[in-house]
Formats: sequence, C-alpha cells, structure tokens
Amino acid sequence: MKISCLLNSKPVDFTTYSDKPLNLLLSEESEVTSITPGCSKGRCGNCIVLIDEKPRLSCLVPAFQISGKSIQTFEGFAKSKWFTDIRRAYEKHAMHPCPYCYAAKSLLIHSIISDNTDPSPEEILQAMKINSCTCISEDHLVEIVKTASMFRRRRRRVRRS
Repeated sequence: MKISCLLNSKPVDFTTYSDKPLNLLLSEESEVTSITPGCSKGRCGNCIVLIDEKPRLSCLVPAFQISGKSIQTFEGFAKSKWFTDIRRAYEKHAMHPCPYCYAAKSLLIHSIISDNTDPSPEEILQAMKINSCTCISEDHLVEIVKTASMFRRRRRRVRRS
C-alpha cells in the first residue's frame, strides 16, 4: 500500500502494509530516531508523535491511518520556535526527562500548552498520563509545564504587539 503524508512538514510517500504500526514505519523507513523502542502495546508512552497536532501513541497507529495526515516527530519539533519554550522551562528548573521519554514528554507539553495557555495541575497530570515514565516527579512536571506555558504566553504577546 502506498501512503502519502507530511512528515515534519515535508511530503513523503511510504510503501508498506496497511496495518504496520507507525512507530515501526518511521523507525525503519525514515530518518526518525526519537521514537524510543518500548512496550509496543501503548503502555509506556515513549513513542508519542503529533498527528494533526494531537498526541498519539505511534505503536498503536496502523499505517493506513496516516494517509493524508501531518505527522510531527521530535526531530521536526525540536527545530521549531515552540520547542524553545519547553527547553527553557527544563533549564529553569534544572530538570530534564530521561533520554527514553524526553521526546515524548516534550511533545506532550507542547500539546498541552498549545490547547490551553494556563492549564491547571489536574489538567497537566491528566494529559501527561499517556507517558508512564516517572523520571520526573508529578510536582516538578507541573512546574515545568506551567513555566513553559508562561514562556509561550509571553511569546504570543510579543508576536501580537
């Protein structure tokens, strides 16, 4: 099956079987390296990508579902101005996720603060449950997201001026 989509804002075509999991498709047939091998059952949350700006566990997405969609991996996101807000928040709190979940947590934080410029701690923790890694405590995670959100609000204010 031929599947066309946007991968990190670039048009790509994949030829694969329709039910191949997206995480395998990306790791085997593209230059994506940010998807950490994990459970392949949707339990660990380390394979998160954004599909049409929404976080999805790529191990649970069959290839046919990405046809015509926009997929953003950490490789593409890390080059964006939006990642700067999250990177600065990690640095401000001197906390960084472990190498296994760094990409996934960063994409989740972006998703949270893109949809809600002032998320509550409950909203943050609920959204972050998709990633099971506990390398950062819940309290610190809330602080990081709140700080990234503050940086994002400032960026938007400056852009409007």
